Parts: sequence; structure tokens; C-alpha cells
Amino acid sequence: MSPEYPYQLVSFLDNLPAIGEGVYQGPNGWYPQITLKRRFTALGMSEDELLLAISNFAHTIAPLPLETGQLMKPDSMPVRVVEIINKDEIKKFHLKFINYMGVHMQSRYPERDGENYLPHITAEYDGKDVINANKFIFKSFVINKICLIKDRGDTDSHVVAYFDLENLS
Repeated sequence: MSPEYPYQLVSFLDNLPAIGEGVYQGPNGWYPQITLKRRFTALGMSEDELLLAISNFAHTIAPLPLETGQLMKPDSMPVRVVEIINKDEIKKFHLKFINYMGVHMQSRYPERDGENYLPHITAEYDGKDVINANKFIFKSFVINKICLIKDRGDTDSHVVAYFDLENLS
């Protein structure tokens, strides 16, 4: 995994892994999720300060609808994914988070941010099905909780904290 860019902001769509649990290779396998912000590092702030920043951000955002479509393989990706129908709403969240973090965030893949961000649910990875895609195609979900996950030097990302989307502002 990437110790230089250890963080991701995700929302789980089924069961919620426990704090500290691996989300890809842990005892419960791969947790279905949408990655709202891929690999990044927090610049000039401790992890506690990052957690506070994400908590404050989450309090400004109302729960988000999520509409899924078909199972597909985008030309730009080496994996099969469940498409997101309401991409624009999810992209707005993505951009708001990046703008909120400002100079305190550096992306490992800046070319995959902004307009190039493709919201999706990974269904296949490394040639293997990682989720039961049939449970997630042509469905509606509400994203009301986001999660910070972090690489820990092993081959998995682990849950750091959850944040409720509440729009208290």
C-alpha cells in the first residue's frame, strides 16, 4: 500500500467494518464501497487534526442519494465496476471535499480528481469478483456516513473513523 498517500475517504454500501478492520483483505473480505476521494496525504496537520477537519466538513453536508446502474468495464479502468448514475452529485461532494481541505491535501493521483474523477463501485479486482455485484446494480442508496480509511504498512486499508453527514450549518 502507499505510506506516502495513506488516506481515502469512502462510504460503505452494505455492512460497516469495525474501527481498525481491514476493508479489502480482512476477515470479512472486500467491503462494497464508493471511494469519494482516492489516495491522499494530509499536509501540515496531524491525524487528529485531519479527523477534526473531516468531522467539521461532514457537518456541512446533507446525506447524498446514490443511484447505481449496470455492471460495466470503463475504457479508462482495468476492472469491472458498478456504474453510478447520479455522477454529478457525487462529483460535487468530491470537489467540495478537495476544496475544503485546500493546501492541506495532496493527491497521489491528481489526474483522477475533479472532472476526471469517476465515481464507481469496484466489483472486480485483479481478475476476481470482490463483491456480489447483483446486490448493487440498479439500486438506490443514501450516503449518510463517510469513513476515513488508512494504509498501515500491510497490504490492506483499515478503518480509522466514521462521520455522519448532517448539514448542521
